Amino acid sequence: MAEETVLIVEDDATIARFVELELEHAGFGVLRAGDGPTAIDLLESNDVALLILDLMLPGIDGIDVARHVRKKGSTVPILMLTARAETHDVVAGFEAGADDYLRKPFEIPELLSRVRALLKRARGVAAQTPYEASGIRIDPEKREASLDATPLDLTAKEFDLLAYLVANAGRVISRDEILETVWGGQHATDSNVIEVFVCHLRNKIGDKENKVIQTIRGVGYFFARA
Repeated sequence: MAEETVLIVEDDATIARFVELELEHAGFGVLRAGDGPTAIDLLESNDVALLILDLMLPGIDGIDVARHVRKKGSTVPILMLTARAETHDVVAGFEAGADDYLRKPFEIPELLSRVRALLKRARGVAAQTPYEASGIRIDPEKREASLDATPLDLTAKEFDLLAYLVANAGRVISRDEILETVWGGQHATDSNVIEVFVCHLRNKIGDKENKVIQTIRGVGYFFARA
């Protein structure tokens, strides 16, 4: 199998070089960019399997780079790096199209674990077939969702959460399970993240009375089958 290429977008040259060496040692091809415009150019001219994107960048910040990538229709996995821990910063990254985030400072084993998990998820979607519940159809290969045949405009993380809820329709899903599966388990301290995204989904699917996505107090959520 040909090596997969990871693009590191980090303006701190020391951090970028360190991560580059560790990724190369782990068997990945690596490209580097120190700013947003260079990152966009490299993405458009290379076959990039995953993007490691720092939130704070000169010129165009990480949020805008992620938005640009998604507007172009790319589904390349994005791992956001940030020194910020506030919920609104985390949500902003996910809404821009990030698939996961890692707080600085981080350990290399954790970074590699998240890179491999995102790549494994990206490889696996092609083998999945569409499924639906409560009039919502999920196409994991195309990463598209629709409500009664009308396409839903979702961010990457909104899609991930909705897809998981629909796939598990008819049973109660705990908050811990959602955090572990959809957010990779590292966001347990961000108590409002799930609530924010559930609220977004309810608005987008017209679930004003919370009958489709039901909150099970003290436990988690229940997605109705029909």
